[in-house]
Amino acid sequence: MRIALTLALAGLWRARVATLVRVLVLGVATAMLGSMILFVGHSLNTMTGSAVRSVPLDWQGPVNSYAADVNVARSVARQPGVLQASPAATAPLAGASHNGPEGLTETGAGAVLAVPADYLSHLGSLRLLRGNLSRAGVVLDQQMAATLRAQIGDYVSLAPRRGVPPVRLRVSGVALVSAADVLFAPLDPQVGSAPAQPPANIAVMELADFAAGYAPALRAITQVSVGSNAVPGAQEGVQWQVHAQLRPNALSGSPAHALTLAEHARNRVERSLPGQVRFVDNLSESLTTATRDALYAIALYIMLAAPGALIALGLVYLAALGTVDRDRRELALLRTRGARRRDLLALALADSAALGLLGGLLGAGLSALVTATAVSGGAHLTLARAGLVVGVCLVLGFLGAASARLGAGVRMLMSGISDARRAVRRERAPLWRRLGLDFVALAISGLIYWLTARTGFSAVVNPDSNPTLSLAVYMFFAPALLWIGVTLLLVRVRGRLFGWLARRAAGRRERGWGTLLLASTSRRAEAINRGLIVLGLLLAFGVSLGVFVATYDQQASVDARLSLGGDVAVTAPPGAVTAHALASRVARVPGIRAATAIDHSYAYVGPDLQDTYGIDTRTVAQATSLRDSYFLGGGVTQTLARLRVRPDAILVSKETISDYSLALGDLLRLRVLDYRTGRFTVVPFHVAGVVQEFPSAPRDSFMVANLAYLQAADHGGGPNTIFAATSADPASVARRVTAATRADGASVKDIGQQSAQTASSITAVDLGGIRDIEELFAIALAGAATALFVGLALSERRREFAIMTAVGAPLRRVASFLWSEVAIVLILSVVLAAGLGLLLSLMLIAMLQHVFDPPPDQLAIPWGYLAGLVGAAAGAALLAIVAAAAGLRRLHLGSILREP
Repeated sequence: MRIALTLALAGLWRARVATLVRVLVLGVATAMLGSMILFVGHSLNTMTGSAVRSVPLDWQGPVNSYAADVNVARSVARQPGVLQASPAATAPLAGASHNGPEGLTETGAGAVLAVPADYLSHLGSLRLLRGNLSRAGVVLDQQMAATLRAQIGDYVSLAPRRGVPPVRLRVSGVALVSAADVLFAPLDPQVGSAPAQPPANIAVMELADFAAGYAPALRAITQVSVGSNAVPGAQEGVQWQVHAQLRPNALSGSPAHALTLAEHARNRVERSLPGQVRFVDNLSESLTTATRDALYAIALYIMLAAPGALIALGLVYLAALGTVDRDRRELALLRTRGARRRDLLALALADSAALGLLGGLLGAGLSALVTATAVSGGAHLTLARAGLVVGVCLVLGFLGAASARLGAGVRMLMSGISDARRAVRRERAPLWRRLGLDFVALAISGLIYWLTARTGFSAVVNPDSNPTLSLAVYMFFAPALLWIGVTLLLVRVRGRLFGWLARRAAGRRERGWGTLLLASTSRRAEAINRGLIVLGLLLAFGVSLGVFVATYDQQASVDARLSLGGDVAVTAPPGAVTAHALASRVARVPGIRAATAIDHSYAYVGPDLQDTYGIDTRTVAQATSLRDSYFLGGGVTQTLARLRVRPDAILVSKETISDYSLALGDLLRLRVLDYRTGRFTVVPFHVAGVVQEFPSAPRDSFMVANLAYLQAADHGGGPNTIFAATSADPASVARRVTAATRADGASVKDIGQQSAQTASSITAVDLGGIRDIEELFAIALAGAATALFVGLALSERRREFAIMTAVGAPLRRVASFLWSEVAIVLILSVVLAAGLGLLLSLMLIAMLQHVFDPPPDQLAIPWGYLAGLVGAAAGAALLAIVAAAAGLRRLHLGSILREP
């Protein structure tokens, strides 16, 4: 083996230029995979961090009494990994009042949150805007403070329940309660927190004051019930509970790993306090969702990057072909001197090991550099991750070099001595060609794509405790088999069709230099086809990547706008929109193109509590992004017209239509909360349409009704949300809207903020980093492939060019044989890339049609990137031809003509 290694190193050193080219190509190919590994690791850590930060309250544990609350919280706080544990309580609020300079103002029902003074140290379920939480004081949510027109220092009266004297407290602060749906949700450790309508009015009290003065007025209970006449989620008494937060640095790695750590931590705490507390684990729920998204992300990254990496390894094979003639002569010489086949194989493996070591180390360094440059926040290299990348790059480098060397010289290794010295050999068709595997692969790929597009099968993620991809494996066969089928078909053709066309064209022309060029290209059809396979597939990979990612980003923006409701969304306290004419004020803000007021409330369909939206059919289409695909049985205009013509008309989600066997025109009796009485009343509606999506609506069950009819039924004070479309930068417009509505207690959010927070399966995965990395490699490899083709053509035809030069042919005409081949390869590659790349993009989007919500209406074409991709190939070809033309002038005719 030592002799083989010595001979391999000597051979590589003699062909230093060819060795350098092979190492560079191998380094770039392995760097693509190394960069993907680093990016996936970085993305998984980022997803874990985002999932952990998005949970305002990790654990909630219901207990029976104030004493148990304090004691259990103290014990939980001492457990390893727990950042903070605090006793807390929630209770109903029948109403509140404030007697100020403008007279008496009152609010409707709400809820009280009781926490200790140090609660805000690490728990982020509420945020103080002004003042502080003090003894004998109360902190009001900003919406409640705006409704009561109460300032810090004023006194407000809180009524625990009707018929009980109110508790009078001094306002010590104003807060933003950002997680009311979590804080006031009914808790059941068996099933988690139950869905409930967040209270409209929230007051925060110090826990000791609450236990001494407010709680005795209520019947303390631990279980929360929702009766037929109760407000959704309203409590009948006090709910004592322990709130706990884990240390963020205790949860690291992928979401699946962090989920395991979080569950172990919860089990350890519950085991150490037997029978005292069982937690509702909000953190594990968030990490479970992140784990599902991580599986989807990994599958998506592999699907996007693997074809490019395999094609990049094809460049290694192309580079290895540059030394195949020299290798053939050297191996034949070694065979004549007694070398056995295993000795030649050992020499090839030693050669591959040396190239793999150099190329792998170069690839690892390039991957770290590219990832640090292209990914926001850097590569975040750790010792383990760096070791993994170096190891993978070295293994891939060796395998790539060995495959290229054996693929280029396998016939020489396996043939006899006379066969190795023979220039022309008879070949037998390989098995795959005799079996027609290329046609089989294309047929199966087309069948899977047809089934996907026709039946709507798509990648499905199983959200159970052990998330796995299901019904998705066969989906990846469509693009994979398309790649394989097209590649094998091009190999089968071997340029014979192009050669036949060139010969026909040459036969119809008069004899001249153009005829000679056509005849030459017909004889070189197989070599041209080889360049077409590598460059065409590489450009097709770049086209499919660019189009898919551009469409993905486009739909992520659409998804974020659908989640928010518009370019800008304004949420106001109850009654503020109507009382202060906020909708018209928002519409007059510079940069606002249109605005509409929405009443977002809740109603019961049978036992199910569903989101209900009261809309103004005259303005909703101008201020939001409504599409015909959102509605079944009619487009936007037709559906809104049906809703407008009948006051009690209602649009019902597809899920509800199916669950309750409803049809158009059916009577639908909903239980709607009457805010004047605090009781539910039955309100009749008639089904006027089926809706699949609606701005800001959940993805499952919801309803859309006329604003005036809903307002007359619930007496809730009118709209509480405003959606606006902008004609300028949404962030700038949102700041102006905030300034115009801040005094009325409104909160404003723009589409940019929503894009960063939306946690749907499409926007949970950021393709920005992988797009930049893969597009950078695609452009670089496109240039490298073109340059390699030119260099290989010059190497294969150097003897032919030397003869032409020796008989007096001008160098300009000799060089035309090179650029004509390059031009043909470029043109054919662009045509192949356009067709195959777009088809692959359509396949990928069809596979993910249920991930896109809503599905894309059309592909997004990144013209700038595609121009750069083709420009890189053309520019590299031009530079390579110029360099080759200069090399033709320095040909050593004598030594070349003496070569065997």
